Amino acid sequence: MSQPTHNRVFNHVAISVLDCKAASEWYTEVFGFQLVGNQIHHIARSERPDDPIFSIYPASLNEVKMAYMTTGNGVGFEIFEFCDPKAYVPETAFEYHRGGFFHVCVTDSDPDSLAAKMVQAGGKRIGSTVHPVRDVVCLYAADPWGNVVEILDASFDRMATMASAGKR
Repeated sequence: MSQPTHNRVFNHVAISVLDCKAASEWYTEVFGFQLVGNQIHHIARSERPDDPIFSIYPASLNEVKMAYMTTGNGVGFEIFEFCDPKAYVPETAFEYHRGGFFHVCVTDSDPDSLAAKMVQAGGKRIGSTVHPVRDVVCLYAADPWGNVVEILDASFDRMATMASAGKR
């Protein structure tokens, strides 16, 4: 008999932006995420050629800035600014139909207020506020760098359980 597969936990999520400092300040102001060690790491191949990051990414990467942040439940949030070669923002901001990861989700008791705070700080709303299941509020927004954030007022477990029970 085989062993059941261990249900792993998320360790961290990472995003790429054009300005690591501005993004870390934005995520602190809007979501309350905390910058670990109050520092942004600046790694250049010319100064630290043996840094592990240069063994992960292709040889074309020469310089990167990274911020390690922590969220309210301890899941990490990394912000990368690729300096050389320089990062760019794709022309199509929200490619929901493209394969791969396309949003992260935070939980907040008042999604509309948090989305308004995001917009006031330079983000934007995507679509309308919806109720995917009874008594659950959901909406999508984006940070100033185009990274999509879903905001729910309920835990994922609660929402999925209600959806499975047909409580739409």
